[in-house]
Amino acid sequence: VKTLVFGEGINQTVFERWLQPFKFYKDEPIALVQESGGPCAVLAPIQASIIRKCLQDKIQNFRELSKDTANSLLLGAICEILSRCRQTGNNSITLATVSQEVASVWQDSLQCNSSKRMRCDDTVDVETLHTCLNLETFPSPTKLAQFLDENEVFGTKYDIVCLLYSVILTKGASAINEERQDMEESLINPEFGHGSQSLVNLLITGQANQNVFDGVRDLCGMNLTGICQQSDIGFLSYLECLRYLEVGENLKSPKYPIWLLGSETHITLLWSQDARLANQRSPRDLAIMAFNEIDKDQAGFIPSTSLQNLLSKLELFSEDEYIKIMLEKVDPDKLGIVLLPLFLDEFFPCSGQLAPDTFTLHHYNGLRKSNSSGKFAKGNAVILEGVHGKADGNQMLQTLQTKWPSIAIDWEDATPSLN
Repeated sequence: VKTLVFGEGINQTVFERWLQPFKFYKDEPIALVQESGGPCAVLAPIQASIIRKCLQDKIQNFRELSKDTANSLLLGAICEILSRCRQTGNNSITLATVSQEVASVWQDSLQCNSSKRMRCDDTVDVETLHTCLNLETFPSPTKLAQFLDENEVFGTKYDIVCLLYSVILTKGASAINEERQDMEESLINPEFGHGSQSLVNLLITGQANQNVFDGVRDLCGMNLTGICQQSDIGFLSYLECLRYLEVGENLKSPKYPIWLLGSETHITLLWSQDARLANQRSPRDLAIMAFNEIDKDQAGFIPSTSLQNLLSKLELFSEDEYIKIMLEKVDPDKLGIVLLPLFLDEFFPCSGQLAPDTFTLHHYNGLRKSNSSGKFAKGNAVILEGVHGKADGNQMLQTLQTKWPSIAIDWEDATPSLN
């Protein structure tokens, strides 16, 4: 487990950056604080789950929430993430904690030694942490929630690491390694301290895949697994603008209008209270996804011989004689291919409910050095008709345009930072 999390050896300074408690900013009752770079891979998914619950409960003004309500939302988010990460066929959840008493003893010991040692030595190392972890197993999320409600489990600087271990022990290290398809990469980069994409995917989808495209793709005979179903929480990436990766619709169009935003070094959060941005998928959307599963190279067409299989997947009429008739319509030039636009025009001519042209977006960067007040940013977005907004040099807008190509947004204050 230690190797899976930190690799063969982690820089002590990097490990120390991951040691911080769960705590909220004063002016934003549900805004989690990130003191140092690194833990955003865990904190951002927790923040997303907190926001999801607020949207689900139709809470409009987050700043009016009490401290007790904020804490309850935090514990609910932790239960949700651990429940999502359970092993297939196994409902049990493992919770790893460091008791308040042990944390207090460690702190007292470090303070006594602070005048004798350099700061980099005045911290608990990974080996010591492992010897003092308390493990408890719960048969269901309900039992875990009851335990968290009745006991003060969190509140030490080991909170984030303990949650990370809880996720791994609940999911199982072997299951995580199998899903990652890469035994060499650790969940936390031991040199720089950044969380891997596998870790982010695990926390928001329950699967530790490294990739963010949809479904499974063949790379020179090797199957690479991406995101295989629509996620509750979405993900957009600035790296897609740089053509380093491709984010699929399962993450770009989540069930709730909430997205993690990935830059080259950090993860922040975007959301909207406009539920129209996360409508359930229409038959046309599902048809496009089924088409793309066959069109693995994303060429925009499939062999005409695959039409029958495609219609069968979509549970449409697919008898041989009918296929012959429809091929004359979707392959009129008899080129042996079916283009996606012709297929959609023939079988799914109605595009369904359209997304709104104007809407409000909120953004949160929990890193203290980037957002010292911890306040949520608010912007008014508009979808421009027939043109693309100019985004040169604007990482935020470039990232948003991977989801909404013609979006323009006016932030009430300065443009928030992705870093």
